[in-house]
Amino acid sequence: MSVAMTLQTQIALACLSGLSIGFTLGFVGGGAGSLSVPLLLYFVKVGDAHIAIGTTAAAVAATALVNLVSYARAGLVRWRAGAVFAAAGMAGAFGGSRWSLHVDGGALMLLLAAIVAVVSLLMFSPVQASGHVAAACVTTPGRGFATAGAGVAVGGVAGFFGISGGFLSVPALHFIARVPMLEAVASSLVSVVAFGSMTAANYALAGKVNVPLALALVAGGVVGGCAGRRAAKAISVKRLALRRFSAALLLLTAAYITYRSLG
Repeated sequence: MSVAMTLQTQIALACLSGLSIGFTLGFVGGGAGSLSVPLLLYFVKVGDAHIAIGTTAAAVAATALVNLVSYARAGLVRWRAGAVFAAAGMAGAFGGSRWSLHVDGGALMLLLAAIVAVVSLLMFSPVQASGHVAAACVTTPGRGFATAGAGVAVGGVAGFFGISGGFLSVPALHFIARVPMLEAVASSLVSVVAFGSMTAANYALAGKVNVPLALALVAGGVVGGCAGRRAAKAISVKRLALRRFSAALLLLTAAYITYRSLG
């Protein structure tokens, strides 16, 4: 009976965690995985970093798919840039997720915190890309190769840490593919679905995915995603503010992961 109660409690906590994950995905298009892994470890008390990573990957992929459909209906997804980025990154996600299964969980968390902190600092840059530049540059061969190369790198990181990769995909699409910020948020979800699915498949084969907790995360994520999308659209005219909010959120996440890992 105590085991059943513990599982029920974990599912309820995972559902609450999903609310924050879905909101993050809907609002900034990334950071969900970097939130989900520590939430499963420290809030839901999963206890195994690799199970937290595998479960996160499955849940984030499903939640991102729901958010992607909503953004696509609003006409905010740049399919060409998103598809090039995601397709190239699938190879990186496969290799990264296979490798991470053999790395100590504590080391993974500290490495994740370092990467999130660096990216958050880079996102404080005031540089912005205009819509005309994005439309012109993303179709050139050089821009396409650069976008594909970035996809491979981001896919590898996403697969290695079992995260959405959105916190890297958004700035990559914004600065490399020259996609405006709000549309970069929407387009990044294409790669989030692709990378998450690949990583979840590898972890599932290793028995490192907790299906009930993943479903609970998705249930909460769908609700949170609706609120996140509304918030993103409400401040879309303030693109610099949106990017800086994303950066601040990631910096706080990095600090929290470091604190809990060292503690």
